[in-house]
Amino acid sequence: MSVVLRVSRLSARRGRRDVLRDVAFSVLDREILGVIGPNGAGKTTLFECVAGVLPRTSGTIDGEPLFYVPDAIRPWPDQTVRWTLELNARMFGARADASLLDALDLTQLLDQTTASLSKGEAKRLNIALGLSVPRPILFLDEPFDGLDFRQTRHAIDVLKGVVRGSAAPSEGALEAHTTRRTLVLSIHQLSDAARVCDRFLLLDHGRIVGEGTLDELGGNLEEAFLART
Repeated sequence: MSVVLRVSRLSARRGRRDVLRDVAFSVLDREILGVIGPNGAGKTTLFECVAGVLPRTSGTIDGEPLFYVPDAIRPWPDQTVRWTLELNARMFGARADASLLDALDLTQLLDQTTASLSKGEAKRLNIALGLSVPRPILFLDEPFDGLDFRQTRHAIDVLKGVVRGSAAPSEGALEAHTTRRTLVLSIHQLSDAARVCDRFLLLDHGRIVGEGTLDELGGNLEEAFLART
């Protein structure tokens, strides 16, 4: 598959601390790449630097346009879910897919304010907002944090369906206009990462310590990470 994003020798600092050190990796067309690492590994800083939210001290980033959804945000808290989705669609010249909202269990929440949503409900809204933006690459920071087991499985089905251009298996077909794209996910739970990702980037103390498919990493994410740190 072709490369849609290439990061070379990326370094970043927060204050006097080096958070990322010479990070280099490529993202392939229509794959789901998981960025794996413990708290403090630099995952969010990496996403912010690639998205242009945080300045980098060195390195280059080349590739197709991307959209970044940070962790734990609640856009326009005093507005309803419906208003938020509609504004997001108008801003980016898109529209919310009704079947996508059903698959993420958002339809019954359309008249609720975003401030009133639970952590898991807000997380599902953020996934929908990201998927509604027609950019070829989508970065999602901790997309499953706050979701229960069933909701996580539904979200995984939706993400895989968008990348593969197929239906979300348990929730009916996604409409044909839904943009097929490449996903880069920061995931804390290794079991979730193993279910959804095609390849993995192992990050520890701001450095890449491993990269590849599950088979290339030895078949066990936990053992692969422990062996490299």
